[in-house]
Amino acid sequence: MISYLSKHISISGIILLALMVFSNPTHAQQTANDVKVVGDSTLFKSGRIVNLTGTVRSKEDKLPISGASLYIDGTRIGNNSDAKGLYQISLPNGRHKITVRYLGTIPIQQRIAVYANGVLDFTLEEKIQSLEEVIVKARKEDYNVREALGGVTTLSSAELKKLPSLLGETDIIKSIQLLPGVTSVGEGTAAFNVRGGRVDQNLVSLDGAQIFNAAHLLGFFSGFNSDVTESFTLYKGSIPAQYGGRLSSVLDVTTRNGNFQKVQVKGGVGPTSARVVVDGPIVKDKTSFLIGTRFSYSDWILGLVKNVDVNRSSAHFYDFNAAITHRVNKNNIVSLSAYTSKDFLRYSQEFGYRYGTSLGTLKWNSVLSSKFTSHFTASYGDYTSNYFKPSGQDATNTRNEIRYIQLKETLSLSPNDNHELNFGVEVNQYAMQPEKSTPYGENSTVVAAEYSRSTGREMSLFINDEYDLSEKISLSFGLRGTLYENLGKAKMFSYQRDTARTALTITDTTYYGSNKVIKTFGGLEPRVSARFSITPTSSIKMGYNRLRQYISLISNTTAPTPVDLWQVATPYILPQTGDNFSLGYYRNFKENIFETYLEGFYKKTKNLVEYKDFAQLLRNDHLETELVEGIGKSYGVELFLRKTRGNWTGWIAYTYSRSFVKVAESSMQKNINGGAWYPSNYDKPNAVSIVTNRKVGNNGSFGFNIIYAT
Repeated sequence: MISYLSKHISISGIILLALMVFSNPTHAQQTANDVKVVGDSTLFKSGRIVNLTGTVRSKEDKLPISGASLYIDGTRIGNNSDAKGLYQISLPNGRHKITVRYLGTIPIQQRIAVYANGVLDFTLEEKIQSLEEVIVKARKEDYNVREALGGVTTLSSAELKKLPSLLGETDIIKSIQLLPGVTSVGEGTAAFNVRGGRVDQNLVSLDGAQIFNAAHLLGFFSGFNSDVTESFTLYKGSIPAQYGGRLSSVLDVTTRNGNFQKVQVKGGVGPTSARVVVDGPIVKDKTSFLIGTRFSYSDWILGLVKNVDVNRSSAHFYDFNAAITHRVNKNNIVSLSAYTSKDFLRYSQEFGYRYGTSLGTLKWNSVLSSKFTSHFTASYGDYTSNYFKPSGQDATNTRNEIRYIQLKETLSLSPNDNHELNFGVEVNQYAMQPEKSTPYGENSTVVAAEYSRSTGREMSLFINDEYDLSEKISLSFGLRGTLYENLGKAKMFSYQRDTARTALTITDTTYYGSNKVIKTFGGLEPRVSARFSITPTSSIKMGYNRLRQYISLISNTTAPTPVDLWQVATPYILPQTGDNFSLGYYRNFKENIFETYLEGFYKKTKNLVEYKDFAQLLRNDHLETELVEGIGKSYGVELFLRKTRGNWTGWIAYTYSRSFVKVAESSMQKNINGGAWYPSNYDKPNAVSIVTNRKVGNNGSFGFNIIYAT
């Protein structure tokens, strides 16, 4: 595995280095009369359109500034810096005056002479005055109306911390359940359902690495440290082709870089947990570090309960984040991050869970030219879950583990301000470790056993093109092609033809060695979205997405638990496929202070996993004998009203949604509910959430949430 990863990185590095050599842009130089010259004056041709690019940074800590506005005085030409502080402006060559502004900083007005394509960076200085909290946004204020994609929500860490939360811990998962179209099957779980989809149909990633369990203590605490997290984006309507592997949504969580200027410490102590984050420079302006940890001490609460079994119970967790970010040069940033978490929960001497996640991620972001960038990510992950019975002769521990390697290269091309093209390749390999059952304690008479699980490899090519045809029409076209291989080491059973699969109908057993192909699946996933502006403050959006999912959560409980299995597609457990349709009306009021939308959706899915009565999912060599195959459909409408500025902020969200499943009778399986449609376990017709926040002075606020669901 390590050699394979190293080989891939080295090849990518050689390619990127070669591109950098031949694509190094001309940098700006300051003249004696304070006019900054961009490009070679000998290349000047009157009336020619050129591209001005660069980075906007903070003078104090040299960090990139997202959402800074840059415009050419006397014209309507301008743009905003993106999440990495990068900007691009297409303008006529010649002499101009450019203004750079960002809330809480001193504006810059700079005379420039632009002769050819080039780079001009800006550094903004903080105002020395008392300011209200600044919410950094990597998007324009009318982004929700102007963007081609529907059903996209982005919240920053500062916005998350304003939401009321259990025991004072900011929780991303609980926060997104306050958004329209997102619900939960109940308390005591971090799982969430999006637009009538299943909990395993949501891709949750931390800096591009997949997370299979994003919670502590069965969902009462978030798996993400709010002091480390920078922001999150939820795609639940139109999903760009850069993302794949799940049918319902993508939750993309990003962590912040360490401070490049000074060491800083942040933390907090609550009634059940504590956290601390330290970050700062290793080499000033060049290399930074970030270290954060959280841990709980909640057993004292269990001791207050007047119940003997609860008194004898225990529940605790910890997690740890670490990151190093290095600026190789002006155009290249490399970061290495790690995350690990452990949870322990025991109820008296009856049962218990131990589960944990370990992640390692390498990211290389490179500006190859003024229009061309590269984003390479290599990740390794491991999720382990243990279910144990701590006492008696049948005391046992059952362990399941999934390991994966993920490699992804995304290239972004921006020919002009109205056109962005993203394309690349992604490889995921899921290595399902054998399920192991071992005796627990000296008095156990359980015999150790092992149950084989196969491996899955998913390879994808993708391209996504977003283009503004005019002020009124914006289009987004995407295509993702996937090839999936079910691999050994594993044993596969053969069954009698045209009969239900049971342990009694097994006719033969085939053993597959490591990396031997058992079964292949694949196909194309088209993605189309469009925005039609009715007025400057309103638009209609529509979208269609085809998605495939090659890994499923095997759980016959309404609320998933840590002991549930993740299972890759096999000849008997087929890949899930889904078709998502959406149509919405978006409208902003009072200079974008109020954002609203009304959007309807319809989703149909195939190859859903359902369960026979009293299905035995653990310690089972032939899992397919406990499963049946179904189809699903969901539909609904979402209404959203949000106030973004002022003393009072927040939103009101209403969702009407229905979700149904059908399992028809065939020669291989019996039907459920007579073969008719029946509501899924996560069918919630009505859901209302009200989120409010009120500023108190310059540094304080209070808020409350109201949630109602049927």
